[in-house]
Amino acid sequence: MMKNKRILLACLLVPLLTACSARTASNAANDFVIGAYENAEKREVEESRPQSQTSSNNTRKDVSAGFFSAILGALSRTLNGD
Repeated sequence: MMKNKRILLACLLVPLLTACSARTASNAANDFVIGAYENAEKREVEESRPQSQTSSNNTRKDVSAGFFSAILGALSRTLNGD
């Protein structure tokens, strides 16, 4: 239940932090996709090891990583003035 609240909060924060321009929305989408993809790659490498344990909510973890990547990217661009 707590994860759902975090995802909802992230969904609300991303549009607020990225304003309304097409470029910033595109940047947020790119950050999300890159974050989710990198997390999936990392997970696949870890799962390929013999001693690894698999988890049933891998997609949720990838999506969560994507949201956090989008939020951090938006904050970074805002603070750097990009």
